Amino acid sequence: MANQRESRRCRRFPVKDGVIALDSVYGEIIDMSFGGLSFRYTAYDDMTTEPAEFGIIFGGEELFFDNLPLTNVSDIVIDHEGDGDGEVRRRGMAFGELVPEQVVILARFIRQFSLEK
Repeated sequence: MANQRESRRCRRFPVKDGVIALDSVYGEIIDMSFGGLSFRYTAYDDMTTEPAEFGIIFGGEELFFDNLPLTNVSDIVIDHEGDGDGEVRRRGMAFGELVPEQVVILARFIRQFSLEK
């Protein structure tokens, strides 16, 4: 399995310490590529189910990436035993049209926070 070729258009990088905010949804980034990202979050009954079109990524105090255009790709339950009465979910988001400055920031984020060096 270690030699398995990546079938996605953009290679995914597991990341550490990355947080994403979409309206009232805050999640821990699992992995990221130049095409999009996936993150883990706890969903509660009173949360809106409509995914946001723009997000903000935080990388500790070192990096702040806002007005990021996003499209929801997937949103699945990964654990029914979340915090209290919530469930842990994994959401996949594709990046929309990024301007050159956003591509530079995204590259810096991947370089600084990727677990693969």
